[in-house]
Amino acid sequence: MINKTFKVGLLGAGYIIDVHAKSLINQDNVVIVAVCDHSVGRAENAALSFNIPQVFSSLDEMLKTDLDAVHILLPPDLHFDCAKQIIESGKHVFLEKPMGTSQKECQSLADLAKKHNVNVGVNHNFVFLSSYQKLRNDVAEGVIGKLDHVSINWFSALPQIQFGPFNIWMLQKPENLIFELGPHLIAFLVDLLGVPDDLHVDVSLPIDLPGSNRVYRHWHIHGNCGKTSFDLNLSVIPGYTDKRISVRGHAATATCLFDRDIYYVDEPSGAGLLFDNFLSVKSVAWQTGKNSLINLFKSVKGTLQKSPNANPFGECINKSIHTFYQTLENQPDLRMSAEFGVDVISICEKIAAQAVFESSDKKNEQWKVLPVLKTPTVLVLGGSGFIGRYLVKALTEKGLGVRVVTRGMGSANIALKGLPVELIQGNLASANFMVKALEGIEVVYHLAKSDGDNWANYYKHDVLVTQNIAERALAKGVKRFIYTGTIDSYYSADSTEVITMDTPVDSKITSRNHYARSKATCEALLMDLYNDKGLPLVIFRPGIVIGKGCPPAHWGVGMFQSETRMQFWGNGENKLPLVLVEDVASALALGFDKPNIEGKTFLLTDGPFLSGKEYVDIVSEEIGTKIRSEPTSILKFYLIDIVKEAAKHLIYHPNKRVPSFRDWDSRSHRAQYDSSKTQDILGWKPAGTRDLIIKKGVIDAAREYFR
Repeated sequence: MINKTFKVGLLGAGYIIDVHAKSLINQDNVVIVAVCDHSVGRAENAALSFNIPQVFSSLDEMLKTDLDAVHILLPPDLHFDCAKQIIESGKHVFLEKPMGTSQKECQSLADLAKKHNVNVGVNHNFVFLSSYQKLRNDVAEGVIGKLDHVSINWFSALPQIQFGPFNIWMLQKPENLIFELGPHLIAFLVDLLGVPDDLHVDVSLPIDLPGSNRVYRHWHIHGNCGKTSFDLNLSVIPGYTDKRISVRGHAATATCLFDRDIYYVDEPSGAGLLFDNFLSVKSVAWQTGKNSLINLFKSVKGTLQKSPNANPFGECINKSIHTFYQTLENQPDLRMSAEFGVDVISICEKIAAQAVFESSDKKNEQWKVLPVLKTPTVLVLGGSGFIGRYLVKALTEKGLGVRVVTRGMGSANIALKGLPVELIQGNLASANFMVKALEGIEVVYHLAKSDGDNWANYYKHDVLVTQNIAERALAKGVKRFIYTGTIDSYYSADSTEVITMDTPVDSKITSRNHYARSKATCEALLMDLYNDKGLPLVIFRPGIVIGKGCPPAHWGVGMFQSETRMQFWGNGENKLPLVLVEDVASALALGFDKPNIEGKTFLLTDGPFLSGKEYVDIVSEEIGTKIRSEPTSILKFYLIDIVKEAAKHLIYHPNKRVPSFRDWDSRSHRAQYDSSKTQDILGWKPAGTRDLIIKKGVIDAAREYFR
């Protein structure tokens, strides 16, 4: 039993920091004292969220503080150098998988840790899942019998293949995928069977991504460990998620659905042939039903207690971290030891060495922006986003000098490849950066947006950032400031109302969802600057934007629980305010120099031509899969929301809010939309036909997504 309290630092403040921080807070013998990230703003946000007292942008500086251990939450190619530095400073290391990118460097870390008398733990978290532990115990105790075959599947879509960022480490080389995702499967294999005696690899279904990177979406690895054969199957194409371990033994088969934390054994009932099928299947049904009820109870309890055990992923990471600190000064659990991590990476290397990769036809293609046509006078914020990419293209086609602010130069070069633009990287919340970004700028397009879990997040990262941008632009004397709002800020549930460019936002906007409220608040702030200080403001409110680069499972159409199951906002028969992304971009480009439009708000919708039901039917036909959809009462959505929020209020959850029927009702878009005045003033000509909306907005988008 460990009585010491360990002081922990977190290196890296990306998306995975949340689950690590929540788990560490849940440990009795751990306290988080520091967070480090090259982005100070990101580190500061993490520190604020989890009450971490010290923030650093340098690992050197963080290691000078009083720490016992550091969690490395960085891309795999940075693991070795950082872990080596931490070990040499005499501190323990907890590494997110993969341990490293080669067996040699992983073994080096293991040896170095022994030399400095510190531990290196590797987070192969799924091997600590409750359902897998049951499988593990049954195998060890002989319940399954002598093992004949083990099959492990990871069938799960990889969103980055569809939407990027395309320059992340996992996608930079074909073999990187097996180092990133493979350890999940291989850790199970090593734990159950050990290191394979031989293995064979087949890869297929390659796709060339923007940036000239090629990814193989199907991997099949098979071989033997002694007399036990195995199959590892990896697929990252869109489709139904299936993550499971299937074991065949002499006495029974066992299945662990590790994404659902479900386990069951299928074995003879002992009742003879007449009743065996019935009783065996009944036993499986009983096991899965009981397991599901227990999981539901754990999920509700974990949610009410704000515990990481509210879902299987959080629970297994919590158990992994708990095990690391409980065994830190004793004999470590072999499943997270450095030696185990070395074995996993050694197998990854063997798989990568056997895989046959063909060269991409686009390998020599240049994926970067071109020099600007002229000195930039146009600044686009959010220029590498869905609408932003089309807007930047439209502006450069007008012969304008365009500057784009980006969070990452690599991803922006890929998104805007071949366009003559100037890229600058920086923080929109920084006054000094915005002064620099606005040098020589006459027209600003503000398409950037933020999100968050509560209104405070939105206000800080969207409203206050917009205020900073606008005030700096006003001080610089820009000639036009163009802002994109949203039709989500309207009250659009009244079937007798016609919404035009003159329609104000919902009078009860404070009761609406955070995104709609934030956009409306930004608009109000900007209008105050227009009225009081002469900010040359123009506002555009796009409708439900569709086209290439947009997923077919569009939440403007309905609530998509998955790519093939959805609920309409109401009966699904209302004609929706759809608009092509190219048409939104052309309207924004027209706003660049159209005279006498300051202070106006323009509605950007087409048609309407399609209902939700028609949209879903077209997508279903195009992808060859029936999307199961159902009309759903707005009242049902509202009542479910009430139950969820009541639970949050009960436990004083920081993201609690008051449910709004008005907000749910507005999603139905029963009101009519009329953009004719926008078209007249701007000279804007959207697609204007049902056939074009279907072809470019639905079919082309679906083909791009499922390419």
